[in-house]
Amino acid sequence: MITDKFKDIKDTLESLKVGNMGLHYLVDLGKESQENYPEEDRTEENFIHGCTSYAWIKMENKDPIQINTVSDSVIVSGLLYLLESVFNGEPKSTIKDLDGQDIINDMGLDGHITSQRLKGFAEAIRMMKE
Repeated sequence: MITDKFKDIKDTLESLKVGNMGLHYLVDLGKESQENYPEEDRTEENFIHGCTSYAWIKMENKDPIQINTVSDSVIVSGLLYLLESVFNGEPKSTIKDLDGQDIINDMGLDGHITSQRLKGFAEAIRMMKE
């Protein structure tokens, strides 16, 4: 269930708050994500506009959701990887009523993400909905 996935991420990040370990966790996720995104998918069609970094999202399947993401920033790649881990394999209906801020809140990232990164995150959500 999607709420369980959000809770798992929130619990993991909360357990890593000591000494900014949560950021290290996102960086580790981001490095892994960067290795798994094909260079040929870094196209204008997949580009996430509004993000402070260069970032891409590719929809492999619209329903169930199957996305692949990457950014030139490992932290942004880590954030986008969280989207993959929550939504891949889920029906598209799970995302239709959510916005970027809802997801940030549900993951426990509120207050830890800059407004520019949140804009890019919200744009990735919008692209997933289309």
